[in-house]
Amino acid sequence: DVRCLVEQFDGQSIDFFGALRARVYDDKVREFISEMGIENIGKRLVNVRKGEEVTFDPPAMNLEVLLEYGKALENEQENVKRVQLADEHLDG
Repeated sequence: DVRCLVEQFDGQSIDFFGALRARVYDDKVREFISEMGIENIGKRLVNVRKGEEVTFDPPAMNLEVLLEYGKALENEQENVKRVQLADEHLDG
């Protein structure tokens, strides 16, 4: 799976793959917030007693999800390049 992922996104920096991992964890956090309700997050995270800390099981990082996020990140990279080119063009 790792080889497939690296080959699919050939030429990407190590930061790109770190961003993929972060996206998976972001989903886990969004899920937690959705389950708790935004209004209850503070009570659950601040001044928590020992043994009541929030813990997460490591999220599943399957190849399909990582490829999906990788394509989304590449699209974001392309959009940033387009904006930069547009800015350069407008600046002269």
